[in-house]
Amino acid sequence: MAYQNSDFDADAVKTARTLHLAYRRCSYLLDRWYGGMNTEFPSGTYPDLNNFMSRVAELISDYEANSSAKLNTVMAVSDLTLPGDV
Repeated sequence: MAYQNSDFDADAVKTARTLHLAYRRCSYLLDRWYGGMNTEFPSGTYPDLNNFMSRVAELISDYEANSSAKLNTVMAVSDLTLPGDV
């Protein structure tokens, strides 16, 4: 069976939903991290956690760069409405 345009469209929307949700989850997590959770873990307890949170912050920065161009593109295809969406 050949890949149809409608299948591609559906896959694109699913991917946009996933990226949209990932952005919102990362944003929520980063807010909690900077809201005090970063002080709740003794240094060295979870050595990869600080690195992970750095990558989360980079993802948020990347999505919000250039007047949120990447975020706006994802949200234009995603049909989700999530807390924090305008």
